[in-house]
Amino acid sequence: MLLHILKKDLKRKRTMNIILFLFITMAAAFLASSVSNLITITGAVEHLLDMAKTPDFLTIVLSEGEGTPVEEFLKNCEYVTEYEAIDIYVLQDSDIEIVKCAKEPDKHKYDRGNIVSVAPVPHNFLKVFDMEGEPLTLNPGEIALPKLQAESNNLQPGDILKITCGSRETEFTVKTIVKDPVFGTNLMGFKRLFITPEDYEYLTGEGEHVHTMIYTVNYRDEKAFLKEYKKNNFQVISSVDKALVKMCYVFDMLIAGILIVVSICLILISFLILRFTIVFTLQEDYKEIGIMKAIGIRDISIKGIYLLKYLAIAFLGAAAGFFISFPFENVLLTIAMQNLIADDMQKKAGVNLLCAVAIVMIVILFCYCSTGKVKRFTAMEAIRSGSNGERYAVKSLIKLHRRKRMNTSFYLACNDVAAHPKRYLVLAMIFCIGTLLILLPLKAVHTLKDKSIIRTFNLQSSSVFIDTGKLEKYMTDENNELLTADLNEIKQELKKNGLIAEVWAETNYRVSCYGDEPEENVSYFTMQQVGKEEDDYDVLEGKVPVLPNEVMITEKTAEELSVGIGDSVCYQYEDKTEEFIVTGIFQSMMNMGNGFRIGKNAKMHAPLSGVFDIQAKIESELSDEDIKEKIQEIFPEYQIETSREWMDDMIGDISGALDRLELFILGIVLGINVLITMLTMKTLIARERGEIAMLKSIGFSDRSIKGWQSIRILIVLCFSILWGTLLSAPLAKVTIAPMFAIMGATSIELITKPMEVYVVYPLIMLIVTGIAAYLCASEIRKVDLKEINTLE
Repeated sequence: MLLHILKKDLKRKRTMNIILFLFITMAAAFLASSVSNLITITGAVEHLLDMAKTPDFLTIVLSEGEGTPVEEFLKNCEYVTEYEAIDIYVLQDSDIEIVKCAKEPDKHKYDRGNIVSVAPVPHNFLKVFDMEGEPLTLNPGEIALPKLQAESNNLQPGDILKITCGSRETEFTVKTIVKDPVFGTNLMGFKRLFITPEDYEYLTGEGEHVHTMIYTVNYRDEKAFLKEYKKNNFQVISSVDKALVKMCYVFDMLIAGILIVVSICLILISFLILRFTIVFTLQEDYKEIGIMKAIGIRDISIKGIYLLKYLAIAFLGAAAGFFISFPFENVLLTIAMQNLIADDMQKKAGVNLLCAVAIVMIVILFCYCSTGKVKRFTAMEAIRSGSNGERYAVKSLIKLHRRKRMNTSFYLACNDVAAHPKRYLVLAMIFCIGTLLILLPLKAVHTLKDKSIIRTFNLQSSSVFIDTGKLEKYMTDENNELLTADLNEIKQELKKNGLIAEVWAETNYRVSCYGDEPEENVSYFTMQQVGKEEDDYDVLEGKVPVLPNEVMITEKTAEELSVGIGDSVCYQYEDKTEEFIVTGIFQSMMNMGNGFRIGKNAKMHAPLSGVFDIQAKIESELSDEDIKEKIQEIFPEYQIETSREWMDDMIGDISGALDRLELFILGIVLGINVLITMLTMKTLIARERGEIAMLKSIGFSDRSIKGWQSIRILIVLCFSILWGTLLSAPLAKVTIAPMFAIMGATSIELITKPMEVYVVYPLIMLIVTGIAAYLCASEIRKVDLKEINTLE
């Protein structure tokens, strides 16, 4: 008998059951994919670094080719368990040329953007992989490029590069694009191109040149090793530990974190819809329930009918969701894993299966809890069409005589929503969650795309960045004479062409510093501006350093050294120690939130570690893009970028990836809105067939009734968008802001573009949902006038 009832019910409520099946399928797919993604993404960075054999510690130093003090230390340090010296050749602009570029046939200049080196394919430490995650293999005459370098130069497999080292030069064919786990992220300013060991030996075999050595180290006691290492105060280009390498994937984790939050919210939406459907189904079946009670069928037996029905739908939906979860998971991972390599997906099939089983159990639990209302239905309600004959509450909250000019459909919709708010509560919650899903990632997109983001990296705002191609010459020049000369020349040339500009550059040094304890020193970059009259940097406390013995320090480094404003930090040079007074605390997403900044008048007794591209701020009403074009005409040999373009190069295509993610989320939210609107309209029209028949009988047109049915959905959506918008600000502080805080921006101001947040996206949601509601309301045509008899 139960199977017969189940069969008849599935046929009778085909549309309702199909929609319910779809949402259970979505719930299963979202739950399985999000849990699996959480496991995958959480371990992806660790998995990738383990595959690459990332050392506990690595340092980069210059060498004349006969060993270094660092190597001597590593040989004799008792805490070192394994180390390797890797020789690489740093390329100057003149050392690398594009011979063939299929995408840009006229392109010959290679845009480095960072310090770029050529290196033999590694086989022990610091391994690299192709885009499918397979170890890199090359033949003589072939070269492999990291993903970011290939994209910035529009290079692809089959293109040709010419590399020169001293008197030797060789042409290489690009074989593949690779993932470099250690140096491949945007936050690492050091990039490697890969050739075979034989080609590297030939290329660097003649001519005297300065070697760049990467020393990779594994140790048995981190604190003891670092204590001994710091005592020597080595002069190095850079030192990085494994923890810092992991942190360089923070932007990849930002996307992954957003995807996980999205999946969890979508699961919540699916379960809300599930309960919404079950409650409406029970309310619709009051006659059947009352009749069954009247003929003596017990409550537990009636519940069994519904449990069997939803068990069948849940089983089919969970099975479909289980199989859909795999391609859906791959779509999510494709967005989040641009620079990562996922572990074996087959190992997590069991996780997806467990999630599908959990969905079935949750559906049955929801069903059992929701069918508690069966006890409330009586035979009398079945006879009296769902009413017990008594009503004490006022149904109309909006007075018609006070709204004489209000459109009839709009009045009916407003009064309906105001009189029955609980009826639309679940719908409002789903719309609100959907709004949050759109707005929260949008805040991250707007913040990263805003021009002011450059100040969060403790840089001054400018119109353009100018790459003169003389980075290495600036670094080897004493007293910044060449850099200062170029700054003055650019400023004068711009003035001759009618552009009044401030021109400056940011330099950095790497010198060991300490607070009260010399042995507790750190080796972070110290920034110094060259060329501008006045410094204009954001500070959290205190002020920007001005005097030669003043410095400001990042919040993160201040905590590490236990210093504050008014305290001193000491710089350890090779032959002396110099004391600086802390005048300010600042935040910076540069160097993972660590570092110092000294005034432009301070003297550093150490070689430069790096120079950023020259900045120029133009006093003009022209846009940055127009300024860029004018300056490019003046300096055709230089590479000119707007601040936005320079930031994109620095942090990678994170904003583009977030844009694609935003469109993906928007599509999902709109799809859910359409489905829940269809479901709501179906259930409401089924409940209100008597009212619709009455309105038809007194002369209401189908158009007016459809307007009433659809406008109330839009009213609920408008209130939900309002609440979602209000909630997005505080929620962004606990969901989006911490992602930036990991980078060092502890007090970042999240940006909102009002036009998109308050106009564009709400309009898209209203239009799509409104069209869906109006089309679904067409079902009122099937309501016959005689159904007025179902009214009380």
